[in-house]
Amino acid sequence: MFDKPSRSCRAASLQVAKAASDERGATSIIFAFCCVALFGLVGGAIDFGLFFRAKSVYTEAVDRAALAAARVKQTGGTDEQALAMASSMMADVIDQNPVLGSAEFKIGAGGTTIEGIGSYKTEAVFLRVLGINELAFDVVNKAEFRSPTSVELSLMLDTTGSMSGAKMEALKLAVDDLIEIVIHDGAGSNSRIAIAPFSNAVALNSKQFKAATGRTKGSGGCVVERTGDEAYTDAAPGAAAFVTPLEDMSKAECKSAKEIFPLSNKKSDLKELVQSLNTGGATAGHLGTAWAWYMLSPAWAGVFESEEKPAPYSDMTEILPSGARKLRKIAVLMTDGEYNTAYSGVDSTTQARAICAELKKTGVEVYTVGFEVGSVQSVLDTLQGCASATGNFYNATNAEALKAAFRDIALKASTVRLSK
Repeated sequence: MFDKPSRSCRAASLQVAKAASDERGATSIIFAFCCVALFGLVGGAIDFGLFFRAKSVYTEAVDRAALAAARVKQTGGTDEQALAMASSMMADVIDQNPVLGSAEFKIGAGGTTIEGIGSYKTEAVFLRVLGINELAFDVVNKAEFRSPTSVELSLMLDTTGSMSGAKMEALKLAVDDLIEIVIHDGAGSNSRIAIAPFSNAVALNSKQFKAATGRTKGSGGCVVERTGDEAYTDAAPGAAAFVTPLEDMSKAECKSAKEIFPLSNKKSDLKELVQSLNTGGATAGHLGTAWAWYMLSPAWAGVFESEEKPAPYSDMTEILPSGARKLRKIAVLMTDGEYNTAYSGVDSTTQARAICAELKKTGVEVYTVGFEVGSVQSVLDTLQGCASATGNFYNATNAEALKAAFRDIALKASTVRLSK
C-alpha cells in the first residue's frame, strides 16, 4: 500500500539532486567567466602600462626630433640637413627601443615648420581574452618658429668708411641671416625689424625729416643729435625736442646714403636694403644708438607710417593666457670702432652711454656687437655698458664670429615652439 508514495519520494529526490547539479554547473560557468574577466583586467593593466610607456617614449622622441630639425632650419641649415637631423634622432631612440617604429618628417609653411608624423602598434598579450588583439595610436606634431610673443627688433648698423670691403660684406651676410630667422613669411607673422644705418649722420625721408626736425625738405635729409633737456631721452620730437639737421653744422656733407628703415615684417624689403648698404664717413655712434631707440619708441609713432609705428611699452609687461609676454622690444647696436664724431660739444661716446642708460630703463632689451674693434678700451666699455646683461655683449673678432653673434641674437629673439 506504500509503493506509490515511495516511488514519488525517489523521483523527488532525483529532481532535487539534478537541480543541485545544474546550480553547481551554472556557478562554475559564472566563476570561469569571472576568472577570464579578472585575468583580462589584471593582465590588461600590464598591457596598457607597457603601451602607455611606449607611447610616451615615442611621442617625446618625435617631438624632440621635430624641434631639433626646426633648430637646424632656424640656424641656416638646409631642408635636407634638417630632415637628416630628425631621422638621426629617431634612429637613436629606436636603437634603444626596438619595439618602436620610425616616423616621417616633412617641411611645410614655406620652410618655417617641421611636421612629425608617426604611428605605433603593438600586439596585446593579456587583453586577447577580452577580444582586444592590438593597441595603436598616431602621433602628429608641428615645430614652428612662431612665438606667441610679438617682437620688435631694431638694428643699428655701422656703415662708416672703416667698414668698407670685406667687413661690409660680412655684415650683410650676418644681418641677412638674422632677418631670415626672425621674420616669418606669410600671414600671421608677429615679428618686425627696423634698420638704422649710420656714419657721420643718419638719413631720413622727407616725411620723417619734417616730423623729426620741424622743417620741410623736399627730398629728406640727414640729421644729427638733439640738445637740451630731452637730448638723451625718447621724448617725442617737438618744440625744444627736435633733432638738428646736419645742414646746420659746418662740413655738412651727408655720408649716410641709406635712409633708416622703420619697423617692417617684409623680409624681402629688409634684405634688399641691407644688400644695398654702402660705406663712408666717420663714426657718430650716439646717432645710431638714438635712432635704434626712436624706431622702437611709441613716443615717436607720429614720425612713421601706420604700419611702421611701434607698439606701446605697456605691451612688454602684459602677459598672455599662454604665460608669454605680449611683446618684446630689442635693440641691437653694432659698430666696428670708436665713436669719434659729434656736433653739440659733448663727445659721441658720452652721449651714447647716456642714451643707453635711458633706453634700458624702458625695458627694451639691448644687445651690442663689436666687430674687429681690437683692444680699444673705450669701445669695449661703451658696448659692455650699453648691453642689458653681460651675455648680451658680443666681441666678434672675424666674419664668422660676427655671423654667429647675429645668429645667436636672432635665436634668442625668435622662439621655436611645438604645436599639435
